[in-house]
Amino acid sequence: MTTELLHQGARLYARWLALQLALNHYEQIEIGLKEGNLPARLGVHVMETHNMYRSSIPENLVEETTYFKDALNEIVARGEKVF
Repeated sequence: MTTELLHQGARLYARWLALQLALNHYEQIEIGLKEGNLPARLGVHVMETHNMYRSSIPENLVEETTYFKDALNEIVARGEKVF
């Protein structure tokens, strides 16, 4: 698999995981955005999701990129940079 495909796959998987997190914890996200405590409110769920990401993506991509964090900020935090 080429490096470009690995990066594309990592970005897509990060976005898919963030979307699943957003769908499964919609109410908590609403409250967390309103109260300004989104990372703390979703902490355990974000860690679990990040572990899923880490177990599926090559370690060097996890360490060298911000795909997971970017997906969380874009999808879960609706464009705010809170993660």
